[in-house]
Amino acid sequence: MALKGAEAFIMVAPAVPRPASYLLSPELLAWAPEATARDLALWETLLTLAQAPDGSVQDLQLPRIAGVRQALAALSASGRQAQPRELVDSLHRLFGRERAPLKLKGEFGYRLPSFLGDVLVPGRYGHLDLVTLARFRHRASALLYRRLVGELAAAKARYVAGGAPHLIELTPTQLATTMGLPAEIRVGQLKAAYLTPTLAEIAAHVRAFRVVAEEVHGEKRPGQLHAPLERVVLAIELLPPERLDAVPVRRLPREDFAFLLQQGDAARYRVSGKTLARVSALFAGRSLPGAKAGPGPAVASDVQTRLDLWLAALNEALTGVPVTPEAETRAYRGARLLAAIETEGVDLSFIGFHREEADAPDLQPALDCDAGVRVRVDARKARADRRKAEDRAQANDARRDVRAKRAAGEAPAPIPRETVKVTTPAPAPASAAPSAPELARPDPDAVARAMAILSTPEAKREAKDLGWYWQYGLEFPLTQAGRIGRVFLRAEFKARFPLLHEADALLGQPYRRSVILLSKLLGVTKDNLDNDERLTPHPCIDLDLAEGCALVLGKSFAFAVEGGRLDGLVDRLAEDRERMLGQANKALAEWKDRQRKLARAAARPRPEPPTPAIHCEVRRNALGVYERVDD
Repeated sequence: MALKGAEAFIMVAPAVPRPASYLLSPELLAWAPEATARDLALWETLLTLAQAPDGSVQDLQLPRIAGVRQALAALSASGRQAQPRELVDSLHRLFGRERAPLKLKGEFGYRLPSFLGDVLVPGRYGHLDLVTLARFRHRASALLYRRLVGELAAAKARYVAGGAPHLIELTPTQLATTMGLPAEIRVGQLKAAYLTPTLAEIAAHVRAFRVVAEEVHGEKRPGQLHAPLERVVLAIELLPPERLDAVPVRRLPREDFAFLLQQGDAARYRVSGKTLARVSALFAGRSLPGAKAGPGPAVASDVQTRLDLWLAALNEALTGVPVTPEAETRAYRGARLLAAIETEGVDLSFIGFHREEADAPDLQPALDCDAGVRVRVDARKARADRRKAEDRAQANDARRDVRAKRAAGEAPAPIPRETVKVTTPAPAPASAAPSAPELARPDPDAVARAMAILSTPEAKREAKDLGWYWQYGLEFPLTQAGRIGRVFLRAEFKARFPLLHEADALLGQPYRRSVILLSKLLGVTKDNLDNDERLTPHPCIDLDLAEGCALVLGKSFAFAVEGGRLDGLVDRLAEDRERMLGQANKALAEWKDRQRKLARAAARPRPEPPTPAIHCEVRRNALGVYERVDD
């Protein structure tokens, strides 16, 4: 499809995979020394046509056939329509082909160079953008671009939000050879006539990375006007990939991915789970505990980070109250964000917002400070309110539709509720939040020892790790928080957090009691505590309540210890339990009330729909008998 014409070629923008051994091959660099930048784009296109589906090339000695229109599509990607005579010249420079004329609808043959068998071997791959190659005007730009892609592939460099640039050091001789220039070229000419315009072209056309050159000079000797140039350091800053389908994503359990798809927001502002997962993987934080030293799939905490940023920006736009001054100027903030949602759709706006934020962080620092906690809470509450308002509006629309059908005689008339008797009430479920008596207050000496333990730097480090331990449960509260609480209670509290476990025991186990309550609310029972069966929270536990349980009952202890807020710690944990227990019991009472209403509705007799009138006519036949004639 990409080779049907220049417009299709530019629209598809094919990026062909090439092994690092090929991109960095000296034989490839020395081959076709007279080829231009457009010739190199044509070469990569012809090589792609000759490759097998697995990327290998078989039978190098056999000639290959390609269409003239296909080759002209690659040559015309620079914006000017190439003619068959230009293709003839390109084939002569690449393969030494005779300058025989070609017809637009014809074909031509070519042979691949023999060294390809040694360099096209499986390994680490980089992707060459063929449109970018065709748009370069200088051969040096195409060669340096190919070298940089090869170096990034060899180093397995991938975009990481906030990551350090990849550095490549080259001597002036190595730089000249890389750009296809004589090794003895003067340094001033190399810089002014080749390196500067080459970097300008790469900045204009390459969308995968930015390159900044820094000169490293040696010691100036007597009699020299300038210090000698020892090497050039090319700092390559990787940019977020434009195609999210190429972003590696952490494998999520089926129920977690379903949870992403059900993130509660109004339909017009709801981001798809696939986009949320891929954007979270694309902008994964390198500093998170447990993240790999290099690039890798997204860790769990990135999902909530991206969602919080989006909800804060969306609430900022809907309320008109800016979180930072940049809200007045950025393309995906304020009223411009709402306009982008209307024109581009919510998923593309979500991607554009995070690209802009990753390029120059503004909202993230504002959310990381103390005042940002209130911004996050308000944004999440606004999301829940939008979803509830939409649910109410849909319910009202459904009621209006029923009334309209009843008025038109298409639905049965309602039956007064007072005439309905429910003989068998619905069975009441067991309490979702069983309360337990509090333990007696611990001995003052034990409290003093516990406070001394919690004040140590080692305990604060454990508290930080404990906060990240619960992060996955905070992001997927209905599916993962109960499972994490079950594993935590069985063994991991004592094994992974020995200082916190010891201090909690001295205080009378207030934190353990909080985790026990959290686990019970989210489906852990005595029967499944010691196994790994899937947990199902009580139906009265919705997303907001489960999230609050994971945050308040799971992470509040870690926040208090890490921040040194130890005064009244036991009482605060008890208050947290009482508050979440009260919310759970309120949710249970509301759920029971809904069940009673549903039971009454189910027991209410439903009359048969009215029989529509039958229109017919009666006429007398030739025998004098009257017969019915239906419409």
